[in-house]
Amino acid sequence: MELVKRKGDCCGCRTCEQVCPKKAIHMEADACGFLYPKIDVDKCVDCGLCLEKCAFQSGYKKRKTFKPYYAYGVRHKKKEGYMNSRSGGAFTALSDYVLRQSGVVYGAGYDSEDGPYRVKHVSAENKAERNTQRGSKYVQSDLNQVFPQVKEKLEQGRTVLFSGTGCQVGALYAYLPREYENLYTIDIVCHGVPSPKVWEDFLHMREQEKGGEVEKAEFRDKKKCGWKAHKETVVINGKHYTSRIYTQMFYGCNIRESCYNCAYANKNRVGDITLADFWGHNKAMPGVWDDDKGISLVLVNNPQGMKLWEASKDEVNFVDVTGHPFRQGRLRKPMKKPESYDEFWEDYKREGFVYCAEKYSDYRIKSLEELKKESFFMRLLKKLSGDQK
Repeated sequence: MELVKRKGDCCGCRTCEQVCPKKAIHMEADACGFLYPKIDVDKCVDCGLCLEKCAFQSGYKKRKTFKPYYAYGVRHKKKEGYMNSRSGGAFTALSDYVLRQSGVVYGAGYDSEDGPYRVKHVSAENKAERNTQRGSKYVQSDLNQVFPQVKEKLEQGRTVLFSGTGCQVGALYAYLPREYENLYTIDIVCHGVPSPKVWEDFLHMREQEKGGEVEKAEFRDKKKCGWKAHKETVVINGKHYTSRIYTQMFYGCNIRESCYNCAYANKNRVGDITLADFWGHNKAMPGVWDDDKGISLVLVNNPQGMKLWEASKDEVNFVDVTGHPFRQGRLRKPMKKPESYDEFWEDYKREGFVYCAEKYSDYRIKSLEELKKESFFMRLLKKLSGDQK
């Protein structure tokens, strides 16, 4: 059986792997770092279940029933709630409700062993665990064994909240055998998913430059740079290093090929609730929270989403912006594939990450003379600091 004819047909959700009754499918990363299914022909019985359950190829069930959206500009009432989120903290409020029901929250977090190097979907049953899911992560999250876990919790009667990209939410619904009243879903308005391997290479490059291990990473450092300035920060040896190297590659060509023909980049949202940065908020609600600290756009798509919103809205301040023409391109169509896309990946596979960073971002390697000057001034500053004590 031929499951994926071209890479643009696969979003890497692992549904085919999880539903195969013969365990004939496993996921492997290609040279760019993206996961694709591989079939063991000796185990495959051509049952066709993998293709039947592939929501990305066979189509997903449209869950949006409200026309137009019920839409809100949102900011969490607590500063901690919105400053530790990349937008306005809506996810914190929505997930807090589920946790109060002794429920389970699934979302993109970090591997406990690999830290910021590996982004994967994790479960949370308390706020401390949930907090690792807060904040945007501009890299494709590995769903691993999450779908069977979600099903198990739902069958136990637990309340479950699952958040992810549109293709991940659509894949979950395709995997589950039926509808569940105790399941809530949140889809994210997504630009596209970058390569985990490119993210790992970026972190390694920064470590080599700064002479230490990455202790923490922020894909978009709102506290240091503000909400609107999209800059990443890594912490090495206790020091913060901010750049736009990875960001520029993310908005350039570092995106999975399937994202350019994404079936979920439209107004027929798959999740009960859709979350996004509220770009263009100044026209929808002029003068409200215009302080560069973040605002969430919350779209409520169906009665299940409204149930979750009504149970959570007391934790946030909000403005009703239903009917406003939101400035979100991915609510209309997928992003356009850059002309340099194939060239970028050929460069990456042949020359490596640092070469691509120099070619496709503002990054440049410092000359020996610059490093000598930098070292001289660092020694001078340490001497002056010592003299003042």
